[in-house]
Amino acid sequence: MNRYGQNITWGPLSAPRLFTGQTSDYSYRDALTKQLIADMVGDNIAMVLHSQKADIDFEAMVTNDSVDFLDLSTGGAIVVSGIITGIVMVRRAVETWRLGQPKTASIQATHYPDFVQTSPTLAGALNALTPDQSALGIVYPGGKLVYSTAGLGHAAGRVHGLTIEQILQITEDEPSPDGKLLGAASHGYERNIKLDLLATGAIPAVDTVLALTGAPDHASNYRITAANIQFATQKGKMYAVEAAWIPAFATAA
Repeated sequence: MNRYGQNITWGPLSAPRLFTGQTSDYSYRDALTKQLIADMVGDNIAMVLHSQKADIDFEAMVTNDSVDFLDLSTGGAIVVSGIITGIVMVRRAVETWRLGQPKTASIQATHYPDFVQTSPTLAGALNALTPDQSALGIVYPGGKLVYSTAGLGHAAGRVHGLTIEQILQITEDEPSPDGKLLGAASHGYERNIKLDLLATGAIPAVDTVLALTGAPDHASNYRITAANIQFATQKGKMYAVEAAWIPAFATAA
């Protein structure tokens, strides 16, 4: 790639990468909490700016090098290139399969610049190149990416879309007297699935276990919480299924 004419930063090539893949979007929004102080008649006489933190959004196309996507079940802290102060904590990690599109994954995180900790508990890693599409025969060269929803299956229909979402709750401490956020707790880990099916069988029942084939291990043992039948003009009948998982399900009888 060569740039001509004006000297600008073009594309996401130089952006930080939160996992290995073909970056499509990265943003870093630094912000302070604004607190207005009013006088006796309600007019603002002062503004206090405190509790600095930054929101980070990252999305990339999954490739055969994407073996380091985040597993938030053990921790949420990550290392981000260019950020040398504080701690970055991930609160959401999403994998997305869509009919006729390469698989993508995205991360939402918060940078706390005033946190100090020598060895924070880091997020784990998982391989995002799933399912195995080595026999698909329409991607050349093969094995470089995950294309469409090939390899994913459900008895109720053909998979047109699948989203696996990991959520980690972050509860911040009260700010210090000089207005800095110095600590937070991560807790309440859960996973959610949204599944779009072109209907060929009976709709999955709520309060049953979602049975997907070809999906990664972290898509197992979810309980179905919602199942929606959808009709539309000049489209096939669809099912939209939602399911949830918590760590207690891993050891339940």
